[in-house]
Amino acid sequence: MMAFMIIILLALLAGKEVGAANVSDTQNLLTDLSQDYNVNIRPAVDQLSPVNVSLQMYLKSIMEFDEVQGSISYTAGFLMIWEDYRLGWDPLRYGGLTKLTVPLKQIWFPELILVSPATDRTYLANTQSKARIWSGGEVEYLEGVMIESTCDVNVKYYPFDLQSCNTSFMALGYYQTEVYLMRRTESIDLTLYHGNSMWTLESTSVSVADISTGSEEQEVFFTFNLRRKPVYAVVTVLLPILFLGTLNAFVFLLIPESGERIGYSITTLLSIAVYMTIIMSTLPQSSDPTPLIFYKLLVDLAYSSLIIVAVILNMRLHAKDDDASMPKFFVSFYLALTCRGCGGKPVSPASHGFATDKNVLTLNEMKTKPDELDMPVNSVDAKKITWKKFSSLLDTIFFVLFIFYSFLSFAVFLGVLVGGA
Repeated sequence: MMAFMIIILLALLAGKEVGAANVSDTQNLLTDLSQDYNVNIRPAVDQLSPVNVSLQMYLKSIMEFDEVQGSISYTAGFLMIWEDYRLGWDPLRYGGLTKLTVPLKQIWFPELILVSPATDRTYLANTQSKARIWSGGEVEYLEGVMIESTCDVNVKYYPFDLQSCNTSFMALGYYQTEVYLMRRTESIDLTLYHGNSMWTLESTSVSVADISTGSEEQEVFFTFNLRRKPVYAVVTVLLPILFLGTLNAFVFLLIPESGERIGYSITTLLSIAVYMTIIMSTLPQSSDPTPLIFYKLLVDLAYSSLIIVAVILNMRLHAKDDDASMPKFFVSFYLALTCRGCGGKPVSPASHGFATDKNVLTLNEMKTKPDELDMPVNSVDAKKITWKKFSSLLDTIFFVLFIFYSFLSFAVFLGVLVGGA
């Protein structure tokens, strides 16, 4: 029992001794660490060996992705860890102190710089910040930064596009034989991440590579794979394209005598042209490849021009004199589409082989009226066909064809966008 109590007492005394660090211990430690310390010398025992620096990103939020400017803005925390053998100590000599916080400017640190800034230079170090030192010589530095980096934009399948942005950093003034950059994890830490209203962060990755083949400098790449949330763009961009194309065809339902057909079709053409200009202003002009929506609008522009041509030609037919002769092809075409080319009443023989239907010619009539055999299939209906009726038929045909094209082309376009993305 006595031995047990002695062990307990020794443990308590040891704990008290380890945890008894005071201001003097901290002051002595700072004095000893700063003695003969030179911030300009890399913390490597062998100065021919590199200092290993590991880097970790903690993404906070994606503030903006600007497709036109080709840039991405986000806030994140960056954790850098390296070892400085000159900053190690024995905790037992300093009241059990195992860690210490010092101003960053008082120790050596790797100065990392953003390789592809969208605006000004961006560094991952602030000399007004502090670093944490552990008794084993390990140094941890965590800094919160707002990054504005360039990004290669690919809006081919807009608004179902997937963007991949690379943000890279390098050690300023050091080769990889002096400062060797490493990644702590294979992906960005998203523990603190808050989602973006316009983009979904699908995946991230971290990699390290040489700046170029044979280069002695390294880069750490942080990659964001962003997918656009398409609902807003579908409602505000794609559906108006469908509506404009559909309204185009309704010009054939206007009464020719109203005199509004040409004005209506030209107004629709100009609407598509203006809308195309608006879309171009919201997307990067230097995008490679070109967005498919540009080709869609260009095709719709040609389609609208074709409608204007059809309207003009059909109005000329409508203005023709009804007494003017009509080519047989037009007559046959009209009869075929109006189901009047079947000959009117059916021809059927009467009893005992005598024809009783007045539409059936007897053998003697065929001999006495040979000219009537050369008339159109249904001479009675053919005589009733006028240019206005033929023009009205063309209006119906054009309306159906162009409406069908409008919906079909939009469905194909939408399928290509979704499938490609």
